[in-house]
Amino acid sequence: MAKAALESVSGFNIFGCEGDHTTVMFADVDAHSRNSSILCTLLPRESASKGTDVALIPTICWPAFAIHKPSIREATMTRVDVLKGNYGYKRFTRDGYATVLETNTLYSQGELSKFRGIESEWPMFFAYQVIACHFEQQYEKAQEFAEMLESLLVHPLSEEYPWLPKFYFVPECSIDAEKENPGSQERRSNFKLRMEPRFLWGQSVYIISQMLMKKVLNIHDLDPLGRHCPAHARPMSLLSRYSTISSRPATMCIQMILLAESMRLQQILATFGIRTQTPVEIEPLKLWPPATVVKASVFMGYNKRLRLNGRPPRPLGCLGASKFYRVSGSTILVFPHLFEDQSFYFCYDISALIEEVKNDLIFLSKWWRMKGRPNYCFLVKEDMIIGHGREELIRFLVSLQNNYVDGVRIVLGRAQNFVATGCIDHLDFFPDWAAQLEEFEGLKQFYGGRSFRSLTDLPKLPNEEDLNQRMPAVLVMAITDAANRQHFSGKPDNEIITFLCHEEDRREFWPYHPPEAAAKCPELQSAFAVRAIGYAQEVAALHELMHRHGLDYVVRANEDPCTVRDFFAHLTRRAGLNQTWTVVRLASALLGNYVHSLAPSTSSILVCGKQLTIGTVQGPEVGVNKPMNPQDLCDLIRDTVFSVDPIQVSLQQELIFNVAALLNKDKSLFNNIAIIRLGWFLEAMKLQLEAEEAREADGQCEGVDAMSSGPEVVSQCGRSLGACRLQSLSPSSLKSLLYRTLCAGNLEHMTPDGSKRHNRRLREESMESRDNNNSSGDVLYQRQLDGCLGRVPNTFYESIYHILERAPCGVMIMSNLLPQNPTLTDMTPHDLNLVVEVERLLRSITDPTYRALFVETVMVIAVILERNQELSFTEVVDFRLVIQNAIKDFAMHHHISSAGDSRPRDLKSRRLSWPENVAVADDWDVYQQFASTPANIRLGTTSFLAKASISLLLHGTINLADVNKEACCIS
Repeated sequence: MAKAALESVSGFNIFGCEGDHTTVMFADVDAHSRNSSILCTLLPRESASKGTDVALIPTICWPAFAIHKPSIREATMTRVDVLKGNYGYKRFTRDGYATVLETNTLYSQGELSKFRGIESEWPMFFAYQVIACHFEQQYEKAQEFAEMLESLLVHPLSEEYPWLPKFYFVPECSIDAEKENPGSQERRSNFKLRMEPRFLWGQSVYIISQMLMKKVLNIHDLDPLGRHCPAHARPMSLLSRYSTISSRPATMCIQMILLAESMRLQQILATFGIRTQTPVEIEPLKLWPPATVVKASVFMGYNKRLRLNGRPPRPLGCLGASKFYRVSGSTILVFPHLFEDQSFYFCYDISALIEEVKNDLIFLSKWWRMKGRPNYCFLVKEDMIIGHGREELIRFLVSLQNNYVDGVRIVLGRAQNFVATGCIDHLDFFPDWAAQLEEFEGLKQFYGGRSFRSLTDLPKLPNEEDLNQRMPAVLVMAITDAANRQHFSGKPDNEIITFLCHEEDRREFWPYHPPEAAAKCPELQSAFAVRAIGYAQEVAALHELMHRHGLDYVVRANEDPCTVRDFFAHLTRRAGLNQTWTVVRLASALLGNYVHSLAPSTSSILVCGKQLTIGTVQGPEVGVNKPMNPQDLCDLIRDTVFSVDPIQVSLQQELIFNVAALLNKDKSLFNNIAIIRLGWFLEAMKLQLEAEEAREADGQCEGVDAMSSGPEVVSQCGRSLGACRLQSLSPSSLKSLLYRTLCAGNLEHMTPDGSKRHNRRLREESMESRDNNNSSGDVLYQRQLDGCLGRVPNTFYESIYHILERAPCGVMIMSNLLPQNPTLTDMTPHDLNLVVEVERLLRSITDPTYRALFVETVMVIAVILERNQELSFTEVVDFRLVIQNAIKDFAMHHHISSAGDSRPRDLKSRRLSWPENVAVADDWDVYQQFASTPANIRLGTTSFLAKASISLLLHGTINLADVNKEACCIS
């Protein structure tokens, strides 16, 4: 409804021709696209707690017409039909409103179950269906609903016309019979109930439906805006002065404007045949960054007397940056957030920059709903040409002349020529006095600074092949060690400042000395390595100063005073150009920089049905289950992560951004992963990195075995090689690593016909085929990976629910009890709230391998109970006890002697960043061998878990009352 309202009121003047600019309603086009995405992703569900709701009928049909995709519409209506009865539609399952059993307006826990099967039915929604069928030209179906309505009407003797009752309810005497045989009992209407007024809403909808049936009304009378038509088929309004969210252009074409930061950069690009404009050449247009448009939009709706503060300072999205703006007589061109000076460090990774530009173009072509064509302003900066990846950037800019980018049609041209065909929005609310302020003058052309005039003057970059290859392990760990501020913790301020300001005397104050063996390595002697380690030492020194005095501490107070903040900003640029990503990420985290699209990315993850937890493995986790404004989200990340590991502030932001992008591109990558736990996702990526490195070192698949059995490589500061390697990757490489990690062990992406294999037994089949062929190291690695990602079988949560049905005392997840009631009474097997509750309890498992074994145990018990309906539990089902008994039986069968020490002695298969595993009470070696054993082989883990489960079940009750005698016969 909100999405439909945004489309309808955009550009609407509530006073009509007598109004002025103060009476015009503005709709945020980016908010509209987010709401559209939310709706498309959420349907056919109604919400997290409801699988469906009859309110979806007026939402996707008349009057809202909020969705036009036939597949989503049909799936939603099919699910809504579950609520259909003889007397109308139920509002939703277990709806207690207007039933005779309802005694309170607020229900207690477990009370909803008593309303199942006796919900009141509302005939008004038959009338809605009559109207919907007319819009779809299904007149026979409309006649069927109209006939059903006729039998439900009430004819008062004192009135000429019939009335449609509000609802029909089950009388008290028929409740038991209705529950036993749904739809068998006669219901009563509310029409003669005391204190129940006439239902004017339902009567109005009924009258409209009858007018359509009698052909007194036409569907265009009910929908003058043509909202029932798809966007491309709606009439385009050309009369409004303000941009409106209405129709989609018949031929989508994006106007692309190439701007060069300076004239000398323009000349360099011209040598490759790339035509650009400078900020001076686009005059009389002004060039504004998105942040300036946000400042100007604060005046929208501002009213001091009504205490209205105007539009909140939310970031301008991709759609908002694709319009021209008329402000106080000037025409404004806006470039995307990606090219802002205060943007995240993605601009130093040309591959990530180009990928983001392509995503923006695809997004514009998909969601543009304004009159006129969208603009996309590509601002080429000198740092892009100086830094690594200039050849890739030039190739991309040259390829734009083909007029197609990933299937999206574009047209290159001058900014002034695109004003006539572009979308123009008038910011008439912007006061004239504000237009004179310096902050609204726009972006100026860059003149001074770096001394180059041609290609021959460009600085020499690190060897392209060296940067594309994996960095040597000794260099990666040396950079991480050098970035540790503890090297400067004992130094006075004057020595640290001397170290920062006098580079020529730096070796006299060199606080970090690599180990003697490492210092002799040739990998540490290259020019790139020397620069990278030097940048790492600078960030460590600045970190220590910031820790002591804050970011605004003045380091150099001569004619050009510089603060710690200024040093950080300068260091971020130099390290970014040198591709020293460990330093870039740490400096960005210390500066407090954040991804501009962090809040929209988080919302995108949530609307895809996933939830998010922010936090590190070593520290607390905080769940995010609803959209947050940008500042609150940034504060949450900093408060939760910074004190434990500052660099993860940047890494987790990247992860949120990349997860949202992959979810939008291929949602199946995250199948069976309910909650995105950012800290554990990073652990999974470290595992994948180390596995790939081990395979390359070995040249065989046994590389994972070598990685799993050997001790973990650890840096001086206590970080594993995987952790050091992870934070040294470029943003584009990090995204690629995330994709490979999600694909690891996922048959849907490992086989060409994976989509055909996706069925109820996908997980069991994948594990069986994997376990029969892979080594013990691969099995352990896969369990660790699944545990870190939180990946479970398709029916895992349903299995928990069905086990609860046979366990009156509940189930124990570690030391947390999940009771039978109110879990069964308030939730269904497919309820998202059940998923959230189970995942919350699973967080107490701190070992990913143990979590994977826990999931296997649940599936084993569920299969046993499904095949043996007579069995049930009499005590609390303690899954930990089942696993412990299975491990003991495994040790006895394999004659493994217990050493009596449950702690890992040589750190085999242990991750230093994983907390101590409190779940394993047996010897660590026994546990490691058990976890390294495949599941579905003879004497695999499934065998021992099944034996332990049956032993526990046989202590319970056996109910033979409902068991067919034929089931006990020997065939």
